[in-house]
Amino acid sequence: MSQLSREEALTIARNALPMFGIAGDAVIDFVKHRENVVFRVSEGPIDYALRIHRLGHRTDDEVATEGAFMTALGAEGFPVSEVVRTVAGALFASVPDSRGRTHHVDVQRWVAGGEPLGDAGAAWLGEDTLEAEVFARLGELCATFHLASRRIGKVSGYSRPAWDAEGLAGATALWGDPRRLATTDDERGVIDAAVRRIGQRLDQLGTAPEFYGVIHADFTPENVLTAGRQHVLIDFDDFGEGWWLFDLATILFWYHRHPRTVEYRQALLAGYRKHADIPERALEDLDTFILARGLTYLGWAADRPGDETSVFLQSEVLPVIVDLCREYIGAERQLPEGQHTPGEASLLARRAATIGSYSPLFYDRPLHFVSGDGVWLVDSEGNRYLDAYNNVPQVGHANPRVADAVCRQLNTLNVHTRYLSEPIVAYAEQLLGTFDAPLDRVYFTNSGSESNELAIRIARHMTGRSGVIVTDHSYHGNTIALAALTTGLTVSEPFGDHVRPIHVPDLDGEGEHADSGAMLERALAAIDEAIASLVESGHGVAALLIEPAFSTEGLPRVPEGYLEGVVERIQAAGGLVIADEVQTGLGRLGDVWWGHQATGIEPDLVTLGKPLGNGYPLGGVVTTAAILESFSSANMYFNTFAGTATAAAAGQAVLNEITGHGLIARCGDLGRHVARRLEDLVASHPRAASAKGRGLFFGLELVDDAGRPDSGLAKRIVEALVQEKILISRIGPNDNILKIRPPLVIGRDELERVIDALDVALGAETRAEAIRA
Repeated sequence: MSQLSREEALTIARNALPMFGIAGDAVIDFVKHRENVVFRVSEGPIDYALRIHRLGHRTDDEVATEGAFMTALGAEGFPVSEVVRTVAGALFASVPDSRGRTHHVDVQRWVAGGEPLGDAGAAWLGEDTLEAEVFARLGELCATFHLASRRIGKVSGYSRPAWDAEGLAGATALWGDPRRLATTDDERGVIDAAVRRIGQRLDQLGTAPEFYGVIHADFTPENVLTAGRQHVLIDFDDFGEGWWLFDLATILFWYHRHPRTVEYRQALLAGYRKHADIPERALEDLDTFILARGLTYLGWAADRPGDETSVFLQSEVLPVIVDLCREYIGAERQLPEGQHTPGEASLLARRAATIGSYSPLFYDRPLHFVSGDGVWLVDSEGNRYLDAYNNVPQVGHANPRVADAVCRQLNTLNVHTRYLSEPIVAYAEQLLGTFDAPLDRVYFTNSGSESNELAIRIARHMTGRSGVIVTDHSYHGNTIALAALTTGLTVSEPFGDHVRPIHVPDLDGEGEHADSGAMLERALAAIDEAIASLVESGHGVAALLIEPAFSTEGLPRVPEGYLEGVVERIQAAGGLVIADEVQTGLGRLGDVWWGHQATGIEPDLVTLGKPLGNGYPLGGVVTTAAILESFSSANMYFNTFAGTATAAAAGQAVLNEITGHGLIARCGDLGRHVARRLEDLVASHPRAASAKGRGLFFGLELVDDAGRPDSGLAKRIVEALVQEKILISRIGPNDNILKIRPPLVIGRDELERVIDALDVALGAETRAEAIRA
């Protein structure tokens, strides 16, 4: 509530009028007295809206920013009320009250004949009678506002709090902490878990310009005035930077329980899309934004106990939002047998309070697994899931040979490489036996990140240069050096000046008439440009860091000769080639041990990680005797944990499982069978554009009816398979390629189950589209 009585406010308003060139005896009528105090001022035929801002809520710069932005919107032709400047040309006046406190006062032209489009309370209770076409026009208004906002950007002197992840779900949320309105510990825990997950989702979405800019942030029915068929947007008190979709979510929140909510939502989005695109990746989080909007109102109410609106929010809105939070975090999921999943909300909250809310979780409802066996996982409710995704357990979950080997060695001895130890040498010999000459030396590490970091360090030592070439949608680890060259995930570190990204060509993306020769020529020319740029900048070429199958990039089908041409150019420039085999190694691609063997390149260094120990932390860098001699003679390198006898025992057990069960040849045979099944899906489903991959690393590219990448469809298919107790994921720059990468011990019948489930899910999507059309 405003800190002013009506009498005090009226005195301030009267004193402010001459500052705006309005007669002091103009007629003043009270309009609103809540956050701000608003009066209607009439001077002859002209009416104004005079606002006294809540004391101390905004700085001078923040108030000026609002007026400047509205003025810029008007200049763009967007329908907003006209800002009236003071006689001195200022956007607001500073007016003292009787106690010497200074208040911000601004004035706008009154919107003649304007009436609020609706009432939030009536919308929430389903009592309004708006037609769908009104929401279509609202969508158009929102889109044209966003387009104007993009053109304007941040006006000169811009100063406003942001509706970013911190502003919506952080410790200092702009509208207060929604947890404070909860009436029980259970409600508080559910809201807390939802807030944390919202923060995680928003952080993952990021703030790229296609998602994020200067928004209205309070796009409610009350703040859209209608004058005939024209809509005018008012009340920019809360505007600032935020996600474009948040404005649409604000509208939809109040109609969440309306009988026509689905119709309204479709009309709103359709109207918006007449003028502006909505990236599919952002649209996936529309419900996240709707819930985030609702939670802001709870925070607002918690700070205003006893207020009439706060009472409504606590009695009518809070219970619904708590239910939405439960649904959002998966705290109460109805199983087919009607059972509930107890304790998940509490576990999510404890997880967030210890390892943080930004540690990513798979799927709309995070899965809580308690045991595994081979390619099967069991959740806390006893449900069995077929794991067609995880490659960390390369030879199966809870593999007894690996587990027993680790236990035996831990019960015997576990010294590191500064002592002579038979197990680590025997393992090194066995591991190097899977490589071709001249790759005959190995450094052991704890992870793929450490392996890639070490490989880059070695390349810099060997070449005396620092330049690195990576692909334009890749991920190779979590260290500082690797963050500086990451192109496939959100990182806060700046992209390295010593790094050049290249695009990997994909014949599938060009259609059946793709000119592979021309594509190859363009792609190799891009390599030449990257090399020349590094040389010209003084960095030179130290290394090319790639994964042989380009999995993060979406398993592209590259033109014949591409990889060989890239490697030839890098080596001709004096650089080393690093093959990241964390995902593609140990027989994953079938028929051969390593991805570089499958793709026909000869790297200088091969980096290993995750699957090497089947879950035991073990990685490595395999290289040549000459490189090891040069680097190690100048750099003392050892690894306390990776060089232990127990790590060696885990690694040897994995190799023995692979060779003992003939998994590499089996992987090749199964991969060829899967490829045939996937081609059948492509032929029978219009949204399946191409089959991807090789061996037991395969995928399916999904597109919309115009042939564009469809990440939303990919997400729905992933979630549909989870409902069938099958785990897969998605990859690629557009997140539209299904990623299927099971433990190597999967059988043909289990793979058939995965492909059959894909077939059913794609068919269901086609039928749903026909109904929507």
